[in-house]
Amino acid sequence: MSRSNPALPRVRRRGRVTAQVEADLVVRVRALPDCPRAELEAEWRRLWSPQVPGHASRAFLVRAVAYGLQAEVYGGLDTKTLRLLERAGRASGKASGPQRRQLSKGSKLFREWHGEVYEVLVLDKGFAWRGETYPSLTAVARAITGTNWNGWAFFGLKRRTEKAPADG
Repeated sequence: MSRSNPALPRVRRRGRVTAQVEADLVVRVRALPDCPRAELEAEWRRLWSPQVPGHASRAFLVRAVAYGLQAEVYGGLDTKTLRLLERAGRASGKASGPQRRQLSKGSKLFREWHGEVYEVLVLDKGFAWRGETYPSLTAVARAITGTNWNGWAFFGLKRRTEKAPADG
């Protein structure tokens, strides 16, 4: 079966999947993590393309081969989804970056610090606290604490990877 896109597995669409075919698939997929890399690469070549990506980790190969095996049995993505993915890939030619965080004008941010509650108003350009306008949340956090803080972290708007003290 010829494929227009080499990044898609060869798909044999089937009607009903028999219990035996499904059981065989489960056994094959569960065995993938223990397969030698050479075997994973051979399956990659059969399912996806003759060239195995040089940067492909073992974990990636296991997941990609597992998906390809399942697509052979159950069918791959539908035409509508494939078109959507192709359009998304052509849109800019590069991966989208993280979305910029924005606060709505008029929002109020509250933070308790050393037993006192601080209220900051989000302006069109900047932040208001105690009658003064600050260009950034970091500037407000510095004014409140007297030390350098990331303003987004100080007001609890930034996800922390490590547990930081809530009150310094």
